[in-house]
Amino acid sequence: MLKFDERQTMLLDAIGNSSRLKIFLALWKSKEELTVYKISQKTWLKRESVDYHLRKLVESKLVLRKVYGVIPLYTINKESPEANALIEFFIKARL
Repeated sequence: MLKFDERQTMLLDAIGNSSRLKIFLALWKSKEELTVYKISQKTWLKRESVDYHLRKLVESKLVLRKVYGVIPLYTINKESPEANALIEFFIKARL
């Protein structure tokens, strides 16, 4: 039987959702830090939904959250090997 550790389970949960993949793709294509509002505009997802999915992406360490004053900004975690592998997949898939 195939077993996953906690990190693998969290990662699979993060990338196994189309909304989270849209958010990750939007962050990658923007090449800059984005607010929840900007991500919502780019993905056509409601802000509440974007906020929820970003929490999952941050927990999985695929996305970084920085707060400037009271405004949280999100960007891809370029130090994450999993995030880099996902980016390579997007490039090969020509997304």
